[in-house]
Amino acid sequence: MDIFTHAVAIAVILFATGNTAFIPFGVLGAVIIDTDMAWISIARRNPSLYLLHHAGFSHSFFGAMVLSAISFGTTFALSSAGLLPVTITGAILVPAFAAVLAGAYLHLFLDWLAAPGLPLLYPLTERRFGLAMTPMPLYFLITLLSLGSIGFVFFRGLTMDLAVAFGAVLAGIVLICAVLKWLVHRRVAGRSYYALHPSQWVVIQEEDPSYRVIVYDVFRGIASEQTFGKYRDITPEEARLYDSPELRRHRYYSYISIAERNDGEVRFHDPVREQGLLTYPPWYPSVRFGAATAGEPKRSSPG
Repeated sequence: MDIFTHAVAIAVILFATGNTAFIPFGVLGAVIIDTDMAWISIARRNPSLYLLHHAGFSHSFFGAMVLSAISFGTTFALSSAGLLPVTITGAILVPAFAAVLAGAYLHLFLDWLAAPGLPLLYPLTERRFGLAMTPMPLYFLITLLSLGSIGFVFFRGLTMDLAVAFGAVLAGIVLICAVLKWLVHRRVAGRSYYALHPSQWVVIQEEDPSYRVIVYDVFRGIASEQTFGKYRDITPEEARLYDSPELRRHRYYSYISIAERNDGEVRFHDPVREQGLLTYPPWYPSVRFGAATAGEPKRSSPG
């Protein structure tokens, strides 16, 4: 979700639970997770660092703890040096750090609801987890709710009425999203993701030799469907010979990955993203290799 929602959500929770003094720490934890936007240039220069892209390392339980510790440690150091208006004494060290962690992990939870996938268990596994259940119109509605709440706080201050209203409306929107996701799953089984079209979802069904990709409209039913073979003019055994940071990066960001050989070139690509059925994440929809020699592929530039 957007950074405004992350900040308002933790502020509302801390206010409603009587922890108003720790709101700045909670907001710090909530927003520090998205500092990974500043690291994208590093990830692009080195394919093996693809988890430094947005929604990568920082959006794992371990990464959130690391960033929380760094941000809180920096804040404590600045406070001790007299560079902040508030002194962080020993009595509030633990609850202040707990507030930072609460903001960080609430950020992960909200993104888990909305995102197609986060590497929550990294470094144990790079597998991505996410419900992807927030269609764009409702996502924008949540953003407007958060911006409106910030405006209210600016003019009237944070009140219990605002906290209750924000929580109730956000919970209602999340409930609507969950019902939509459930209805789609009941009608078309598979991994479902919201599309750019406000009433459409993309459902992916995996079988042994192929993927079936269905565009499902909640009002009209199945709008289209395609089947993609996992391998074309290349065997699974041959495809497994190809391994590189570029390929691992491509697979990490892909919904499906198809391997095909054409004129001696081997290409791995994600037709779901290439066709614009799903546009996020936009990075590395394909990667190409030259002809393999002695079991070692000769890499060409990523597609």
